[in-house]
Amino acid sequence: MIDIEEKTVNLWNARFDIPDTNQSQENSFQLFRNKDDTYLCFDQEQNSKLDNQAPTVSQPSTTTETTNTTVNLMDLLLIDIPLDIIEPLKPQAVQTQPSFEEPINYTLVCNLKIKPISLSPSTLFQNSQTQAEKLTLKGPSNRFIVTYLDDQQGKKTFCTPDKLYGQLKKIVTDKKYDPNTIAIIDPNEMLVDFMTANVNNILPSIEVEYRVVEKKLLIPIVLQCEHKKSEYFVTEKATLTTILNRFIVDQQLKFTPPETYFSVFDSLGQLITEDCSIDKIYRAPEQKSTQIQVVLCKQNTNICCEVTLTASQDGTRSQCFNLITTLKQMSLWLKILDINAESTVDSYSFWNAQQQQFIDVDQTISSILGQAESITVDVLNGEDIIDVILSYDKNSKTIRILKSSPVDSLLKNPNYINQLGLKISPEDCCLVFLSNEPEKKRLEDSDMKNTISDYASITDKPVHFQISTLVKITSYDNPDEKPIPIPHRDITIKQLLEIIGGNDAHTYLASCESKTVLSEKINLSMINDTKFCLARKHETCLVSIQQPNDALVAVVEESMQNQRYLINATMDDVYKQNKSISEDQYLSYKNDFVASRKTPLNLFLPSKNDTVEFILIYKTLPAHVTVSCDEQTNPIEFSCEPSMCLGHVHETVCELWKLKKELYSLVLVDDSEVDADFKLEEVAESVDDVQLKLISIAGIKCNIIYEDRTFMISTTYETLLSTILEEALEKLAIPKADITMFYLNLLDDPENPTSIDLEFSIGDICSVPNNESNTVESMESNTVESMESNTVLLQLQKKAS
Repeated sequence: MIDIEEKTVNLWNARFDIPDTNQSQENSFQLFRNKDDTYLCFDQEQNSKLDNQAPTVSQPSTTTETTNTTVNLMDLLLIDIPLDIIEPLKPQAVQTQPSFEEPINYTLVCNLKIKPISLSPSTLFQNSQTQAEKLTLKGPSNRFIVTYLDDQQGKKTFCTPDKLYGQLKKIVTDKKYDPNTIAIIDPNEMLVDFMTANVNNILPSIEVEYRVVEKKLLIPIVLQCEHKKSEYFVTEKATLTTILNRFIVDQQLKFTPPETYFSVFDSLGQLITEDCSIDKIYRAPEQKSTQIQVVLCKQNTNICCEVTLTASQDGTRSQCFNLITTLKQMSLWLKILDINAESTVDSYSFWNAQQQQFIDVDQTISSILGQAESITVDVLNGEDIIDVILSYDKNSKTIRILKSSPVDSLLKNPNYINQLGLKISPEDCCLVFLSNEPEKKRLEDSDMKNTISDYASITDKPVHFQISTLVKITSYDNPDEKPIPIPHRDITIKQLLEIIGGNDAHTYLASCESKTVLSEKINLSMINDTKFCLARKHETCLVSIQQPNDALVAVVEESMQNQRYLINATMDDVYKQNKSISEDQYLSYKNDFVASRKTPLNLFLPSKNDTVEFILIYKTLPAHVTVSCDEQTNPIEFSCEPSMCLGHVHETVCELWKLKKELYSLVLVDDSEVDADFKLEEVAESVDDVQLKLISIAGIKCNIIYEDRTFMISTTYETLLSTILEEALEKLAIPKADITMFYLNLLDDPENPTSIDLEFSIGDICSVPNNESNTVESMESNTVESMESNTVLLQLQKKAS
């Protein structure tokens, strides 16, 4: 007797950086639930009760071995998935191991360890081979006697082998037997089919005695070898060896053991190694014939698997099976063993604990094993299993899963996700419970911890979950992600903008990865992006790549014109987007210099028509220049001709940083001043790395704080605050038209800023008696790290709408 063992399988999460979080005892599922727990009952495959006993098979080894074994953002119209396209989920050749944070509990009936083995010739083969050889060497006989139905024996009959069948026919005719109900058998209890021609034109061997029996007492035997089938009829007293003898002789088979031999399997795929009577070989009640498989073998070739069954208190037992044995046959074998006699099990299910999924019962043990040396399969009671419909877009799959599995396991198992054609990460998805239609519920994080059986108990329909794509939306001025569920990706960018409320004519949606603004006509199914940035027009810019005037062959594609990017995109993003640009081609600005790949596009703004134009050039500019400035976060790097003069470098960087040229001076990295007419090749030892600095020579500076950003503007005492506001907005890439939406405060007291009139000049606010606001000492240390005494601290704020 083998008891059922309660087994807990710990499914470890591969990520250890995620802390455990206690879930609330009451979640939206509990509020959603309104029925008693009544589980769905699915029709399981019914198997007939087996009364037959297994034959004598390979010697089992018996040992005693115990094993231990979020908030809804919006309501969406979700598409309906037609159930007539549902297909069973089949395992893939290459599986990825899933990972789960919490254990799944289930009841283990037993487990099966499967490993391939090679066989040596069995006793059954050796005896069959020996007797077949004797049969072929048997001396000729020319007389026989027949015992009739009334057990009376007829007279001895003399004939030659070629006349045997004719004599038997004559006896049947003389005795007025009906050949449809009466048969003649030989001493081996096998039918003598005198009504058909001899197999392979081999003359029959005359036996000493034959017997007349009723045909209904004969059992049909179908013996299959490779692609050929041979049928014999025998009584229940016939032995397997005698049938194999006849088969060897009929097929004229020759073997040279141990190099070549055959192995025998029953209809369950069990290896039979010793002789037995035919009535001991398994035959299902619905089968009319006994099926026997003969497999031709070669030495040291794996043609079967050893299956070791282990249960908690009954030790282990081993049995060899044919490689093509299915789990459906294994289930019948388990029923014959009666391993769960204390409780009736209508069906068994097979669980691959490593891959965390059920194995289709039509799979063969060789396909389950694959290239592995061995594999262990857990056997579960079929009542612990449920079929769940998992759908995405127009694809639906029926998944067999543990009732005790948490719902989130549907997304965490890549074997399910891959077969639905989902090309994005499960982390970018959510689930919708559809079984209680028309009510469709999007599951929150807390709902995902509920078990499958929890949802089965609240519906009378098959449990159906739909995967919805979760796109994450940010805005240019707000990096916080806002998840938006969509039922599928067969929608356009325009439709997505309408869903998220960005239908303003001046609103764009850009890819967070490529920083490119996406055309409204693009379909989400054609791209893999899941994170998008919502931007207004002034937060984007157009980029056009032009052909040089002296180009001999036009290579610039039409797609290189008027590409729209986020203004925080870099030159590297432009190069990546335009894959036709080769490694020896570069984008020149104003045919003057080539900016480094990390240069942001906002440095080139504002430009004519908000379009940044580059010229595609075909040569490497030898001089590499780096200009740094204390007022700027990052330096400017570019390549140019060595003949560029320092005055032009000065103009270039001031234009890019949007600085007033007269307030800054360009010096060498050691602070040495150099005349503006000097060329780069004249002031640097090597033009490969020219290091320069831009320093402020202004009499006063404005340090401006806007939200979480701080930046410096060099100015003069005569400059009006309205001008300072314009320059600040320009640095922030805010349209000048929006200037009325902003104002400036003087941070003489950080906790109580002073409102100031934009018509005042910098000199006006600096001339206020006892004003200490223009010194760093008056500010908190955590607001500004360091500031010169000739600095005015201002706060830029947006007016309340």
